[in-house]
Amino acid sequence: MIITNQEFLTIKEAAQQYNRSEQTIRRLVKQHILTSHVRSEDTPKGKAYQVSQVLLRQEYEVHSVTPLPALVVSDSLQLENQQLREAVAERDRTIQQLQNRLFEQGDVMNAMANQLTSQMTNQKMSHIEELLLQQNVQLGDLQKRLPSPEAEESTHSKRNLWHRLFGR
Repeated sequence: MIITNQEFLTIKEAAQQYNRSEQTIRRLVKQHILTSHVRSEDTPKGKAYQVSQVLLRQEYEVHSVTPLPALVVSDSLQLENQQLREAVAERDRTIQQLQNRLFEQGDVMNAMANQLTSQMTNQKMSHIEELLLQQNVQLGDLQKRLPSPEAEESTHSKRNLWHRLFGR
């Protein structure tokens, strides 16, 4: 197969025509440098490459895709789909109802916990009050057992007399 000059493009021309970057075209040239699809020419700036349009078409042109035939959905499949959608909707409603019940039960449980805490606190306070009353009664009993202050003064004055008489 002989390729003519008109069928070759520079890297820059190929990039513009096929909407690719010059770097992409250079990579393609490197892959096919030893084939008849790439020509090189020595220039003062280095090598200048040309690539065949045949290769570019093979690599970058979009091949037309034959459209797939329209999918025919039978009435039975449509009916089954509808039934499944309804079943899913019913399950969603059931799930929502169960979640609502759980939230309500959680609220009831919190209220009961608060009530129990309050009752326990009240019971503890009542017990503390009872203990304080018992302590007050015991203190009163102990105070009754102590000698009266007048009796204490008389023993103190007697001692003073004793000390006065005997020097001790």
